Amino acid sequence: MKIKSIILALAVLILACSMTAIAAENVDVSGHTFEVPDGYKIDNTTDEQVILTNDKGYAIVVLFSDEIANNDDAIKNLEARGYKFIAEGNYDSSDHNVSQQNYEKDGLTVYSYNFELNDGKYCICTLTIPSDQPAPEGDDNPITGIIKTIK
Repeated sequence: MKIKSIILALAVLILACSMTAIAAENVDVSGHTFEVPDGYKIDNTTDEQVILTNDKGYAIVVLFSDEIANNDDAIKNLEARGYKFIAEGNYDSSDHNVSQQNYEKDGLTVYSYNFELNDGKYCICTLTIPSDQPAPEGDDNPITGIIKTIK
C-alpha cells in the first residue's frame, strides 16, 4: 500500500511539473497583459515598460505610453544618436495596425513596432538582435506573439 502511495505522489508531481512547463508566463505592465515569448524571461519592469531577455543575448522592450512621436521624428531622433535607419513598413496584426522601423548600430539590429491600443495608449515593442542573425518573421518573431496576446 505504501508503494502505491509513493507512485501516486510521484505521478502527481510529474503531472504538476509538466503543466507548469506548458503554461505561458504572463506579464502585467501599465494595465495591459501579454504572454512572455518562449525562451524569454522578465529582466526588469517599471510602471510603463518591461524588458525581456533570452540566452542568445536578444532583448525585447515593451513600452506603453500615452503619446507617440511620429515616424519621421523617431527616425531623426535615432539617427542623431548614431542609429542607421534601414527600412520601415506597415502591416495589420490581430486588431492592430502596426508600424515597423528597423535600425542598426554597433553590430545590433533593432526592430521597432508601434501601434495604438483600444484604450488610446500606444505600445512600442523593440526587438534587438545581433546584426549577423536573420530577421525573425511570422510566428518565429517573438513580437508577433506579444502583439497577438496583448490585452
